[in-house]
Amino acid sequence: MHSPERSPTIRSLLGLKKYVIRYRYAIIFSFFLVLVTNVLLLISPKILQIIVDELELTWRSQYDENYVGEIFTISRGRILFFASLIFGIAFFAGILRFIQRRTIQSVARQMEFHLRADFFLHLQKLSAAYYDNVRTGDLMTRATSDLNAIRMVLSSAVMYTADAIVFFGLALTIMLRINVGLTLVALLPYPVLALLIRFLGKRLHARYERIQEAFSTLNTKVQENLSGVRVVKAYTLEASEIEHFQELNRAFVERNHQQIRLMTFFFPIFRCLPGIGIVVLIWMGGLGVLDGEMSLGDFVAFQAYLMMLIRPMITLGFIVNTFERGAASMGRIQAILDEKPEISDGEQVKWGIRDIEGEIEFRDLNFAYPDGTPVLKDINLKIERGKTLAIVGGTGSGKSTLVNLIPRIRQAARGTVFVDGVDIQDIPLNVLRSNIGMVEQEPFLFSDYLRNNIAYGLETPDEDEIRNSAHAADLLEQIEEFPNGLETFLGERGMTISGGQRQRTALARAIIIKPKILILDDAFANVDTQTEDTILSRLSEIMKDRTTILISHRISTVKDADHIVVLDEGSVVETGTHEQLLEQNGIYAGIYETQLLQEELEELQ
Repeated sequence: MHSPERSPTIRSLLGLKKYVIRYRYAIIFSFFLVLVTNVLLLISPKILQIIVDELELTWRSQYDENYVGEIFTISRGRILFFASLIFGIAFFAGILRFIQRRTIQSVARQMEFHLRADFFLHLQKLSAAYYDNVRTGDLMTRATSDLNAIRMVLSSAVMYTADAIVFFGLALTIMLRINVGLTLVALLPYPVLALLIRFLGKRLHARYERIQEAFSTLNTKVQENLSGVRVVKAYTLEASEIEHFQELNRAFVERNHQQIRLMTFFFPIFRCLPGIGIVVLIWMGGLGVLDGEMSLGDFVAFQAYLMMLIRPMITLGFIVNTFERGAASMGRIQAILDEKPEISDGEQVKWGIRDIEGEIEFRDLNFAYPDGTPVLKDINLKIERGKTLAIVGGTGSGKSTLVNLIPRIRQAARGTVFVDGVDIQDIPLNVLRSNIGMVEQEPFLFSDYLRNNIAYGLETPDEDEIRNSAHAADLLEQIEEFPNGLETFLGERGMTISGGQRQRTALARAIIIKPKILILDDAFANVDTQTEDTILSRLSEIMKDRTTILISHRISTVKDADHIVVLDEGSVVETGTHEQLLEQNGIYAGIYETQLLQEELEELQ
């Protein structure tokens, strides 16, 4: 037999199961407080019933000429006692409700904390290829707005739901004991409410998903504009970008209006239907008192219980609204959590490997991007430990892709890339990557102090290590000229310093970890040739026993490498030393002659 299909709301919220289990004792304690609180609150109408019946009996025994029975008189002290008892119950119930809400709110925050941490951890595990097709604004929306909606479910919605279920069940039991027929008639509108809730829930879920999608698009637009503000201003397209933003903003508001119109239609119904029960009670209950079928105290108590039932019914709209919003958000979060990292430590990993030496080999390597576009073809290279390999080639020839396969930023086929004779898929990722320093043409720096950007790869950086790395990158003298030195705060992506300084900061960051393999992917594009020569000279000493891979368009950068390869359309077309490649009179020689000619023209100018 197939299990019944769960609703989208339930399927989505089941993703919270492990967080609920973690705090199950606190949640059980909160539910216990809900039970005790509602029991206390339901005692008050019963006390009211006793007071009214005794007052009625007192009045009849004293003023009703047709009364036959024992004379009864309620004392002032007894009335004061009952009044004090009702006050005491309300006061104590208020304290318990305070503890209950504080507990559940605290638990909700803790579960949100763990969910956010797990979400961020999972994002860190996902491969670089995943982010090629995902918008940053969408991820930010899920990490903020969606997580907040989930927290509202874990706190307010869960609390109100538990409160409503417990209260409704207890109150219904008491009302049935007072008058079964009157209870059944008074509750006739409630099945209609149940159908409306089911109808409303399905539509709210779909609309909230569309709202969050629109919000993600809006966030993406803001994020891209802020990151590319220099381009926008350079092309004087501020007005156009503002108009586009307004269109997205209006679309977001319209989707919210659709949800609001739906809720504003149902909220009055949630308030109106329970009121029908009050009308029935006044009519049928009043007749029952006149006919002697129920006492005046029973009538008053029944009315109190029915009025108290209106409160959880009114919150139904809020509960459904919050649950559907949270479920839609959890579904969006779960979609990310369900993504499997393309690159991870597999079962074949040799956990005994704790370090690497730095020898690199490519064997019959072919690589294509997920869309099928071939990038590298039949690559066979071996780089001995401590040697320097330079890679030269035109734009799109596959240079960056080739070096990205070494730290497994991109995943090569098994049996094609080796370090120290071991397939890189057999080396633990942490060991492999912690021994590789990498500097790209457009390095990423964090909005943090310059000191922390350089020391990013170290847990406990030493002042001398930071300064030595900065010196090796020919950055120390400029740092000392900054007013705050190493304490200079860099703006987003390090935009408060020059492009050359950013590249040298990234180089210092790569050097400081003392990598066994150093990859410089066009890392000198924004520095002059004199600075480049100084850096390469200092690196030659630091990387003497380490493997270095240089990618550059400048022949001056690569000419002293132990081995040079030329890539063209993903294939190795030339190999050798600088002198050997010049003798071949091929692509490399052509690049060299072109650059010599450019230098001569610059000197003439």
